[in-house]
Amino acid sequence: MDRRALLLIAAAYAAAVLWVTIGPAPGSTSGNQLDGGILNPAAWTAPVTWTTGRLSEIVFNVAMFIPVGVLAALLIPRRRWPLAFLAGLGFSVLIELVQVPVLDRISDPRDLVMNTAGAVLGVVVVLAARFVHRAGRVAVVPVIVPFAELVDPAELVDPADVEPVLAAASAQRAA
Repeated sequence: MDRRALLLIAAAYAAAVLWVTIGPAPGSTSGNQLDGGILNPAAWTAPVTWTTGRLSEIVFNVAMFIPVGVLAALLIPRRRWPLAFLAGLGFSVLIELVQVPVLDRISDPRDLVMNTAGAVLGVVVVLAARFVHRAGRVAVVPVIVPFAELVDPAELVDPADVEPVLAAASAQRAA
């Protein structure tokens, strides 16, 4: 996919996530935010942080950030893929920090953890897809058969048919 198109998709998705998470709340938001939200160390250890909340909210937070991880992993150069984890974490921290002073939003450590988990899942999906894709390219490499010298290859295959396959495999390895 074209990098510019991917950047546009990522920007649009980030804007949508920001609108959902820090835009006007659709109704009254009630929750158990401790003063200071994620900035308050007591919020990280308070039982109310980890024992309240609906499963649907937790699933939504994870699911909303899977595309963040996917897009970050696709946009960040392959050799620097660990930065995609940090991008997901950083985006979630930004959202939670902006929510601290907003009256109708709740800055919650559980949201930060679930959002980051979603981003990590997205990065892992991209890494797995790249691994499978690479493994498929490796599978095209010609197989060396033991004891092949005992059989005359001319009897089995026309050499003219083998050359294009070897050339394609070499071109794929070089790419």
